[in-house]
Amino acid sequence: MSHDEYLGMRRFPGLDGLRAIAATIVVFFHFAGPKFVWPSGWVGVYIFFVLSGFLITTLLLREQDRTGRISLSGFYVRRVFRILPPYLVILGGIIAFVLLRGEFLARDFPHALKYYLTFLNEFFPGSHGNGSDNFFSGSWTLGIEEKFYLVWPFLLVAIGVGAARRKLALVLAAMAVLLALVPLTTGGWLLDFSPTAIYRSSIHYAILLGGCLLAILLHYRRSFAVLRPFTHPLAAIPIVGGFLVLHANLDPLWRETRQNLLVLLAYAVVTMLLLIVLLSPGPARWLLSTAPMRFVGERSYSLYLLQGPVHFVVVQAVPALGHTRLITAVTVFLVDLAIADLIHRWVEQPMIATGKRLLTRRQARKAARATVPADAPPVPARV
Repeated sequence: MSHDEYLGMRRFPGLDGLRAIAATIVVFFHFAGPKFVWPSGWVGVYIFFVLSGFLITTLLLREQDRTGRISLSGFYVRRVFRILPPYLVILGGIIAFVLLRGEFLARDFPHALKYYLTFLNEFFPGSHGNGSDNFFSGSWTLGIEEKFYLVWPFLLVAIGVGAARRKLALVLAAMAVLLALVPLTTGGWLLDFSPTAIYRSSIHYAILLGGCLLAILLHYRRSFAVLRPFTHPLAAIPIVGGFLVLHANLDPLWRETRQNLLVLLAYAVVTMLLLIVLLSPGPARWLLSTAPMRFVGERSYSLYLLQGPVHFVVVQAVPALGHTRLITAVTVFLVDLAIADLIHRWVEQPMIATGKRLLTRRQARKAARATVPADAPPVPARV
């Protein structure tokens, strides 16, 4: 793939398929039982982190090339209309559900809402299996990503419309700082951490920046030339093979190394290489760009957030599915996907379109003001 072909891509359909796989393995990790540990579903969130860093940075860099600047207000309008509506609808639905069941206090929602409504999800003490199950503890990843969205675009704007060297220095310096903070946020690199300490670790922001680093390297012609050999169809064989081998063995490797967070960094690097393969023409991109993969991938956000309440409702409806096993995971996934599809059609898409209309109207007003001469007579008001 040439650099011009890459810059000419307006969508990355192969990444929709990767998003679909990440969301699916997370659901199966939670509900398919111990026999399905081998898909290492718990690391699906780290695929999301690399994807988020890559996609957000790519959009910002292309906007900067196109307009000569990055509009922070435009970025946040798009994020608000993309992230908040499904998030608040699902959270509101869960609250209504527990209120109807008289479990609002029992599930610690008066305390939890202070975290969920401020996107400090990962700091809620009841998250990660350490307290009452309120069906929303998996949203800790949203807390990580939202704080990343607050800081990273500001840093890109702060360094100006500079060359690739300046942006590479920024992302590498930020990664170095975050990695240096890992021992302070977890207690060390090679310890038996508590789950809460791991989820609060700065390692997640470093992995997000791994996606940002990839976006910067691919955006500029000279650094793209270094990575271009990975876009060859034959390069997909060792990369996809290496990713699958590492992924399938990640759970035992994680345990054997006593939860060494360097394992997650290695996984992030391999995921970055996989993204290059999925951006390039070839069988892997074709497979993950098929309609079923795109369908699930486009609904993966709600699919991920809904898994807890859907599992509870499924078990209440069919008590035999109360045990974690394959049939339980399949049932939860299908019901989850059906509800996620409704939210995608009735909430996500309309609200994203609303955000785009707001930005379009604002741009039109700015363009209209720019074309009116400074000494033009005032337009008389209509009665």
